[in-house]
Amino acid sequence: MKIRRFFARNRVLLVLVGILLLFLFYYCYLHRHPRTDNAFVIANTIPISSYVSGYITDVYVENNQEVKKGDKLFTIYTTPYELALKQLEAELKAEQYNSKALANQIKQKELAYQAATAQFKNADYLALQSEWLANKNAVSDQDAEVKGSQKDVAKANLEMAATELEIIKNQYQNSLATEESLAAQVANAKVNLEMTTVYAPANGIISNMYITKGMYTAPGSALFGDALFSFIETDKWWVQANIKETELDKVKEGQKVWMKLWIYPEKVFEGKISKIGWNVNRQESSMTNFLQNVKDENEWFLLPQRFPVQVEIIDKDISKYPLHVGLTATVVINTEDYIWEHLFWQIDWW
Repeated sequence: MKIRRFFARNRVLLVLVGILLLFLFYYCYLHRHPRTDNAFVIANTIPISSYVSGYITDVYVENNQEVKKGDKLFTIYTTPYELALKQLEAELKAEQYNSKALANQIKQKELAYQAATAQFKNADYLALQSEWLANKNAVSDQDAEVKGSQKDVAKANLEMAATELEIIKNQYQNSLATEESLAAQVANAKVNLEMTTVYAPANGIISNMYITKGMYTAPGSALFGDALFSFIETDKWWVQANIKETELDKVKEGQKVWMKLWIYPEKVFEGKISKIGWNVNRQESSMTNFLQNVKDENEWFLLPQRFPVQVEIIDKDISKYPLHVGLTATVVINTEDYIWEHLFWQIDWW
């Protein structure tokens, strides 16, 4: 009877206490298991463009087709690159023959230099001998002058032989450098020929492809919109969960994560945290005077900043549950957090 009276008299109070307990339970669960609907599926996306310029002659895939690593995607007209390679190979071969011919000429000039050296030494000896004999009146001064002239001629011939030998050596070194340059051009031409066919860089899906035979393409950058189509890798999938900063301090790499994709509400995916984003852009500057722009914030209700957390999907089954980049997800993280620490911190903040 007394219990009934107590409940009857304090019905409102008990309801308030019950609501408070439910609130505390929800708060503790929420901070032990941070949850967010601000999440979506991501994957490595590669913009595909041609490596060389030319007209597309063959297209081997279709839009949204699954491919394996190494599968052909498309081919660019190969004939100009084949001819360029043949021309460079012929020039390289000709330069190699030229190098061999110059090497033989070096041997010939070295022999000529050795002969000129011997002749100069002999002429120098005869000139000195004639000069000594002339001083002794053993030979005429005219004979000594002839020997001296022959020495000068031999010296000039020696200097000419040395110069010709140096010229041939320089020509040989220049030929070797040309040969090396042509070899590099041949290697580059082979690479260009190989790159006329573009292959799948990994297992993945072709996306947003609208190319056809006869279309002209050139190497470009995805930053300037020069990509022909996108390639989505399918070996690994992640979910980017944008977590509030008030719940981020206990989120660690390797923690277990449960996820639900809105496209498959009956399936609970398991994952683990692989990376935690460290920075977000909140600083803005004026483009006119480069001074910072400070926004007026609502002092009564300030939303916490969110940081990207990358979650790797572990138990994916692509055949049964195909994944798509951009799918919305709900993420729950098991942080094994210190619940009361968060609670007291929030009370103190309020």
